[in-house]
Amino acid sequence: MRDSADYTDFQAEWRAVEKAVDAGFGAAACTRWGISSRGAREAWMAYRQLLSVGSRGKARETPGPDFTAARPAVVRAMIESFADHVGVRNGVAANTCRMAGGVGGRLAEGSVVFQGEHFVAAEVAELSGKAVETRVGRCTLIAPEDLRSIWPERFSCGEEAVFDAALRRVRLHRKLMYGDLVLEDRDRGDAPTELAAPVLAEKVVDGTLKLVKWNDAVEQWIRRLNGLSVWMPELELPRFSEEDKLVAISLVCEGAVGYKDIKEREIIPVLRDWLSGWQAKALDDYAPVSLTLPNGQHAKVRYGEDSSPVISLTVQRLFGVAVSPRIANGAVPVIVEVLAPSQRPWQVTGSLESFWRNGYGQMKKDLAGRYPRHRWPAPGELDFLPRSR
Repeated sequence: MRDSADYTDFQAEWRAVEKAVDAGFGAAACTRWGISSRGAREAWMAYRQLLSVGSRGKARETPGPDFTAARPAVVRAMIESFADHVGVRNGVAANTCRMAGGVGGRLAEGSVVFQGEHFVAAEVAELSGKAVETRVGRCTLIAPEDLRSIWPERFSCGEEAVFDAALRRVRLHRKLMYGDLVLEDRDRGDAPTELAAPVLAEKVVDGTLKLVKWNDAVEQWIRRLNGLSVWMPELELPRFSEEDKLVAISLVCEGAVGYKDIKEREIIPVLRDWLSGWQAKALDDYAPVSLTLPNGQHAKVRYGEDSSPVISLTVQRLFGVAVSPRIANGAVPVIVEVLAPSQRPWQVTGSLESFWRNGYGQMKKDLAGRYPRHRWPAPGELDFLPRSR
């Protein structure tokens, strides 16, 4: 009973009432057509009563409503009556919708909404089952201009920079809003760089985008700075927080609109500018990336997630180093990862002196036979250790 020219679901309902009237509200006929005989009769009587009130009882005939002529009035009445039931269909092929107040729902089969986009619903019901579902029906098609003319205070329009996951670019969207409901969202092309950079930065921080050169060297720099700011507070070095990370990434993203623009950008130059000249020198002096040990060996310093400094060397390269090295002007001992000749860790210690006196003998006993070509002096021959008193 629906017509392609319908703009409201009530037009099809009225045709059903008229069909029931023609059949004298016969139950058998109405049932065959899927019409509620009782409901149709009640609707017809209510309509006649309204006509009688409007004509002060003088009407002798019962003309049907002219939905076409009454469209502006019907639309206005529906919007004023169901202001919180305004909705937008989710795409041309979807049978779902989003509505004011953040509600989502499923459209009744055959609704006029399938011929449009914006609507107001007279019926919104939650149906219980395996999952609660909101069913939306008895809809009337409307236009954003209809809403604006009736509820101008609920309207807003603005532009927003939005990350397009498919294009991997930041686009400028113009959004027309009715309260919290997006009525229209139009892509206006690439966003201006000053709007795009913060959006790209957020996508890097949340892991959506990866900066190739935000690597271990960058993380080590951050750990060194954060560690030294605690170890030597008198230097008054800044800590590098998550907020600072977002700022730094925003600086990396300056002038960019898409992921391709930032993917290979250098990070270290931005971090170098984070500190003044004397702060950078203090970082290099007191939280170095490498150490020269008393025996002349060079060791790369790694900083753990808690900024603890660690060096890793084979035991042979540690001969001549009696005690654990220290950084931060002597305030912080370096953890030493003692490696077997195979480069596998044998022992991790915060005190090399303790290792030489208590651990080295067992290490020699276990490994000297397996690695005979390496030097394995007896514990008593470690002449670089201070003499016990």
